[in-house]
Amino acid sequence: MNLRWHVFYLGLIAALVAALLFQGSKAQQAALAGQQQVAAADLYRAIREAPARYQLVDLREAAEFEDGHLPQAVHLKLPLEKGAAFDRYKPTVIVTDEGDPAVYEALVREFKLARNLDGGMTQWRMSRLPEVSGLTDTTGLRRGRAG
Repeated sequence: MNLRWHVFYLGLIAALVAALLFQGSKAQQAALAGQQQVAAADLYRAIREAPARYQLVDLREAAEFEDGHLPQAVHLKLPLEKGAAFDRYKPTVIVTDEGDPAVYEALVREFKLARNLDGGMTQWRMSRLPEVSGLTDTTGLRRGRAG
């Protein structure tokens, strides 16, 4: 067989392998994107089962946070201060008004195990899950369905 045919077949095999690898990486990226979101009901269930498992970071305005926030959530302003007392390797849930993916993407480098609350605080309230009111009140008034 001629050398050109060997080169042709090797090139064809290389192109097919590259196409398979590319498709596999796209599927893996889609799977990872799905894992980066957490539904409000699933998060509430996880918080009830293991209260200290997640670190909840609320990035909304101070007045919105005071109006109502997730139990155990901590209010932060962007950009994050250097030396903030957070465990960057603890599973962290980012809370915004409507689950803004751009804000989440900005914090992925800061919190290594970050997840975005799907639908944000709007979805949490639509699911009628309990909230805490006040800037520092973590055991006070709760709204929504009884926990």
